[in-house]
Amino acid sequence: MSRCNPAARCAPLVALGLVAGSFVPPLTADTACLKDGRVIDGKPMSREADALRVKFNAGDILIPNSMVLDVLLDADATDATKSASMKKRLAERKAYVEELKNLSEWRNRKKESKAHFDFEYTVPPHIYAGFRDRMEAYFTEFQKKWQVTQPKDGRLLVCFYGDEEAFHQVSSAERGVLGYFRFVRPMELDIYYDRLDPELTEDVMFHEANHYLQKLLNVDFKMPHFPGESLAEYYGASAWDDKAKKLTVGLVQEGRLAEVMTDVQGGKMLSLEEMVSSDGMYEHYTWGWSLVHFLMNRDKYQPRFLKFVKTLANGKEVKRESQNFGNDRLSFVDGAEILRVFMKSLELKDKAALKALEKEWYSYITNELKADSTRGYEQAGLQVLGTYPPRPIRARMLLEKAVAGGSRNSHVVASLAEMVMGGSGDDKPDADRAIDLMRKAIELDPLVADNYATLGDMLTAKGKKDEGKKLLELARELDPDDPYLEMRLRRGH
Repeated sequence: MSRCNPAARCAPLVALGLVAGSFVPPLTADTACLKDGRVIDGKPMSREADALRVKFNAGDILIPNSMVLDVLLDADATDATKSASMKKRLAERKAYVEELKNLSEWRNRKKESKAHFDFEYTVPPHIYAGFRDRMEAYFTEFQKKWQVTQPKDGRLLVCFYGDEEAFHQVSSAERGVLGYFRFVRPMELDIYYDRLDPELTEDVMFHEANHYLQKLLNVDFKMPHFPGESLAEYYGASAWDDKAKKLTVGLVQEGRLAEVMTDVQGGKMLSLEEMVSSDGMYEHYTWGWSLVHFLMNRDKYQPRFLKFVKTLANGKEVKRESQNFGNDRLSFVDGAEILRVFMKSLELKDKAALKALEKEWYSYITNELKADSTRGYEQAGLQVLGTYPPRPIRARMLLEKAVAGGSRNSHVVASLAEMVMGGSGDDKPDADRAIDLMRKAIELDPLVADNYATLGDMLTAKGKKDEGKKLLELARELDPDDPYLEMRLRRGH
């Protein structure tokens, strides 16, 4: 089971001189540590009023202060001879950089065992700590509601990766996903930390972890797509208060709701019977999530829904089949049986009662769930962009709403820029607007190499070859390990 990563626009996590990989230059005085875990070293820097200026050979980059965790310059190092505190700070920062350098290789991963999980990680320690605390609280919350117990064969192994290539190689997860839960023994959860969208990484972590928690109802049962994916989406919308150390679950999945409301506004209403009895529907992530949210937020229905899920896994009267999955033989149920158990558990005597519940559900969607937020359209647009088969017209419509609402997500703006450049549906290509959007994306996050390269390609296509080449060279400096950047330079010039 896996969740898509529509953010195929990656950048090195550990970047000394913005160089990722096994070679790392020695630490120099001009060093910047960013909040997302990256480190910039080996480039001249200077402080501006609201940004840090970094000088690359192909041009300067301004990094907003909001992205910077700490910075030490040559002058600071000079002052270190006069200040014991500054000397200590420089030593601590050097140790931090060396730690991140070592973590760039999976073989150097760190390990820690907690109450419910065994963790392995190569993400920066402060980022790992946040994930660890969330996961432990998540288990406790689900255990309280669903009465699951720790499996006898030990804790689940949970791996957090700071490097995308290592994530795919070690976990065997397919391209285009952020998280993967292996549901057969030995079970394992693998998560790639996408610094471009840490909120999405957290959503995926909670979603995939929920598949494991569902397995604890009966480890020899394969939960069907509904309610499995819908319930995972429900718990995916969880929020962690780091100060209070408190987890809140079952919040509104703004991206999913934005998709549902787009369907509603287009006159598409999914029937309850079809959704419950059909297998593998994409709508289980969207409409299915809204149904679970409705049932879990009604005192009348919540215990009945819990009974439905538990009965699927363990009910003695449920008709099941079995099949080998890897080394495990798992039982499962078909769509007709899922619908029968749903109706019995929800105390729906006939199809008329099912229709009455459907009407309540529709009313809940239109009158009680609210998500006209920019973040909702961001999530929905990126989610649709990353699904198969492609739905470019719908993806663009959602991304346009996000940008019109003031999105400050660099990946959202960059994705829309590429769609505008290529055109979609009745919208013809608009190079000028695409260039403006890509410049905005770079302003929002000035360290994504691919954005400079794409802007360079756009300008080259407009006849501005010198500016285009300069941007491609800057992209290559930002990510020298990307072989495609060299190819793009040669192709365009």
